[in-house]
Amino acid sequence: MDEQTAQAVLALLSGLDSVSAARISREGRLVGARGFLAEILPHADASRCFCVPPWAQLQEGTGGDDRAPLYQGSLTLAGERGVEHVLKGSLWRDGTGVLLVAERPGDDIEHLSKATVRLSNELAAARRELSDARGDLTDRDEKVRVMSFVDGITGLGNQRAFNQALASEVLRAERYGDPLCLVLASIDALEGVAGHFGDDRADDVLRCFARVVCNETRKTDQACRIGANRFMLLLTHTPPQRAAAVTERIRVAFAAASPGMVATTVTASFGHADWKAGDDVASLTERVEKALVAARAAGGDRVEAA
Repeated sequence: MDEQTAQAVLALLSGLDSVSAARISREGRLVGARGFLAEILPHADASRCFCVPPWAQLQEGTGGDDRAPLYQGSLTLAGERGVEHVLKGSLWRDGTGVLLVAERPGDDIEHLSKATVRLSNELAAARRELSDARGDLTDRDEKVRVMSFVDGITGLGNQRAFNQALASEVLRAERYGDPLCLVLASIDALEGVAGHFGDDRADDVLRCFARVVCNETRKTDQACRIGANRFMLLLTHTPPQRAAAVTERIRVAFAAASPGMVATTVTASFGHADWKAGDDVASLTERVEKALVAARAAGGDRVEAA
C-alpha cells in the first residue's frame, strides 16, 4: 500500500466511530491517527502500546509484499495508565512504515455477558450507598434482579455470574484462539479465623481478598465468589506467562494486606489452568480444581498450575 492510499484510508475513516486507522513509522512513532486510535496511541512512541502481538513481532510481517497484510487478527493495545484495549485489526506497509486499521469488538453475546456482570456489580454498589444515605431501598424486585448476579459479602460476581461468564469466554477461546486463564482460589485456614475471631472478622478477610483481586486485575477480567471459601478468576486475553504473574501478585499482595485484619498472617492457595485447544467448560474446571487441591496439599500459600 503506497503513502497516498494510506492517507486516503485515514481520511475515509475519520467520520466513523467503530473503525479507526493510524499510520506508524518503522521506528514506532505515531505519524497520524483518526477515531478512537488517536485516544489510545501516544504521539511519542506508539510501539510500546502493542502488547499482544508485540511491535517487534509485527514488524517481521510478510517481507516486502505490499499486497498482503503484515498481520490480521486480535490486537491488545495498552493506552493511558496501562488500560488495555482488545481490538480486531490489520497492519499494512505504507510509504513511511505501517498503516493500522482497527475495529472495536461488536456487542455479541460474549461482550453482553461481561457487561451484565460488570453492570450488576456497579448497580449493587450504588444501591448500597443509597440505602445508607436515605434508607429507602424499597423496590424488592429491582434488588432481587441486581443481587442475582452479585455476592452479598464481597461485591464480586456470584456462581450464576461466573457460570455465564465462563461459558462465554470458553466459546470465545474456541472461536478465536484468544488466550484464557482460569484461577481457582481459597483462603488458607479461613475456618480457623471464624472459630477464633468470629464470623464478622472472617467476612472482613473475604472482603480483603476481594479488594486485592480487584486491585491486581483488569476491568475486562472476571472475579467471582462461588462458595463459602472459593473464588474463581477469569483472566481474559492474557498469555500464560502474564496470567501466572498476575496470580502470583495476588498471592503476595493478599499475604501482605491481611495481617491488619486478624492477629496472624492470612494466606491463600491458588490453582491455575490455561485454556488449551479441545478444552470445554468441564475439562478446564476439572484441571483447575486438581491444581488447587495440589496447592493446599503442599501446605498452602502457593500457586499450582494444571
